[in-house]
Amino acid sequence: MDEKVRKVLAQVLQVPLGKVVDNLAMSDVEAWDSLKHMDLIVSLEQMFSVEFTFEEIVAMRSVLEIKRVLRERGVSD
Repeated sequence: MDEKVRKVLAQVLQVPLGKVVDNLAMSDVEAWDSLKHMDLIVSLEQMFSVEFTFEEIVAMRSVLEIKRVLRERGVSD
């Protein structure tokens, strides 16, 4: 799961894969605005066949939080 998450973030945010680390947050990437956030959410939902709640979407403001939400949804490595 970790590698898939990293690849989706790198692709959607158009940042190098090496920059996508657990502590990377929305505030760290200029391109990661509200519109890109929704693009990211849709891409993650499609990749992992899940549908996030509003609360989960709001919480997913860092790589670590994205992984936490996915794990809570039963997505495993």
